[in-house]
Amino acid sequence: MTLSIPAATYEQARGPHLRAMLAGLAEESEKLTWPLERLHHLRDERLRTLIRHAQRHSPWHSHRLRHIDLEALSGADLTAIPPMTKTDVMAHWDDIVTDRRLTLRGAREHLARVSAEGPAYLLDDYHVVTTGGSSGLVGLFPWDRDGWLAAALSSWRVFAWLARTMNLAQPGRTAFVAAAHASHVSEAMRRTFEPPGISCEIPVTLPLAEIVARLNAFRPDRIIAYPSMLRRLAFERRAGRLTVAPQVMLGGAEPLPPRMRADIEEAFDAPVVNFYATSETWTMACSPPGRTELHLAEDVAVYEPVDHDGNPVPPGRRAAKILVTNVINKVFPLIRYEIADEVTLLDGPNTEVWSGRRIAPVQGRHDDLFDYGDGVVVHPYIFWTPLWDARIAHYQVRQTPRGADVLVELRERLSLDTVRDELAAALRRAGLADPAVDVTAVDRIARAPMSGKIRSFVPLPRPAAGPARP
Repeated sequence: MTLSIPAATYEQARGPHLRAMLAGLAEESEKLTWPLERLHHLRDERLRTLIRHAQRHSPWHSHRLRHIDLEALSGADLTAIPPMTKTDVMAHWDDIVTDRRLTLRGAREHLARVSAEGPAYLLDDYHVVTTGGSSGLVGLFPWDRDGWLAAALSSWRVFAWLARTMNLAQPGRTAFVAAAHASHVSEAMRRTFEPPGISCEIPVTLPLAEIVARLNAFRPDRIIAYPSMLRRLAFERRAGRLTVAPQVMLGGAEPLPPRMRADIEEAFDAPVVNFYATSETWTMACSPPGRTELHLAEDVAVYEPVDHDGNPVPPGRRAAKILVTNVINKVFPLIRYEIADEVTLLDGPNTEVWSGRRIAPVQGRHDDLFDYGDGVVVHPYIFWTPLWDARIAHYQVRQTPRGADVLVELRERLSLDTVRDELAAALRRAGLADPAVDVTAVDRIARAPMSGKIRSFVPLPRPAAGPARP
């Protein structure tokens, strides 16, 4: 049995996938404007197919889903199904997967080959991607071919819409300043579906001067990067070192606060499109160009904002986490899967062209909360104002038992004592007595090796919860 298609033949293997994506793109972009009821009808058809497949082929899910009446099933209410977590995923991986040939050990061996040799399909059919491990637990997630294609179309529909409505250059030149590792979902998607010759991949881990030089040489019409990197590029453009003039910037995988968005859009005189995506689901929401709210991709997943106890949270109130059911990937059913992002479903009628329900920009994760005991729990926003300074390029806040250690990359000279005092005052206002804060300037904050992201907030390790029983 062939375990994987090696990198040498990957280009030939991806050909049918690429042709199918290009063929379906024009029709796919219309889904942005489908009535919500039509999107939910397609979502529920996919949901019932997923649940039926999981009942028959996943030992772990078959027990959990044995009582589900498929005829009555709808994404409007999945509370009869217990949630699942990343801990469950990694503890029961071999029983969750619906292709019995797949094993966690085999997936890990496959990713090791991908790391060494480049992109490859596992068992001729599957992409395997990994999370960056921001919660402290790295996850591995296989995607089947149909799900991988549907996920690509759900994100590329936005490109097709932008091209039509913003009169963007076609086919256009796109620069990706992000992860360059084939096991990361964004890079794996790019390598599968990006037509040859129109894109430039620039690893985000390169020195800033080299990133700027490559962008100046390529002259992209679009830049796709983490928001923190787009902000640094905005500084470079203001300084005259970056001379490109993209028509649109696209950011994702990190929070995009309003001031960061304003910095980027003012420097480039072009709008930002904000994506909300994960390795487990790919694109879940996207903002129209220049708008802050994001519209959910309603046909690819069921979204359930909940509180810390798993109870539904109404629109207008920030949820502690979100339960997501990925309805397009049947090989690894993620059904009411817990993602720790604090999501706010917006209230009121949606009068925009894009018809998906709207969420506010995702600004943090409940996994990022700093719990100091005795009822003192500090949200990351406590640190935002003191650290939001144009002279600070990047920062990382590490919780300590009595406060925080902060690393900063500086663009210009700055009094670290002043930053330290402001952070200590913010922690005191949050209820922490006599906080100990240390601020250190470094040349470079280490990025995650797989995703290339900087984890801005690093809590102290918490006791691990045991896996849930199916």
